[in-house]
Amino acid sequence: MKCPNCQKEMKHVIAESYHYLESGLDNVILRGIDVFQCPCGEEVVSIPSIDELHTLIGLRLVKKDSLLNGKEIRFLRKNIGVSAQKLAKQMGMDNATISRWENDKQRITKSHDLHLRLIYCNMKRIPPEEINHLIQEEFPKVQEAYKEIPPYVIPQTEWSKDKGHTCTS
Repeated sequence: MKCPNCQKEMKHVIAESYHYLESGLDNVILRGIDVFQCPCGEEVVSIPSIDELHTLIGLRLVKKDSLLNGKEIRFLRKNIGVSAQKLAKQMGMDNATISRWENDKQRITKSHDLHLRLIYCNMKRIPPEEINHLIQEEFPKVQEAYKEIPPYVIPQTEWSKDKGHTCTS
């Protein structure tokens, strides 16, 4: 692969850990990602099956046992492709409330948190039996508190159909 900056050939490495800040979340670590590095300092990261990866991250958020924080709310909303205004309408509130949640200016209530999780599951077409499991088993565990959760460490094999690496060095 040629560097988009200087057009030199880039070195291919497989990242043991890649801090995936592009998701908008601070705690997503990807394993086994193709990274291309150039002597000029440019780095290009190749993340296959990004839709599947974002759905997997979304499902992990839906299953967490504490209230969603602003970045997580924004991630879920963007992952289902709706504006803050449309989400507010679906939830029966004004979009300023969604904005306050996403900017951590106001905490989401437990009932709104669970409602948002259900909207996410519905829009992602999660099978009804899995939604029932969430309602019966996972949602009762959600605490009315915010807590730091450990990083999501996600090997590429969990979301990508391309289990092997297509690039060679």
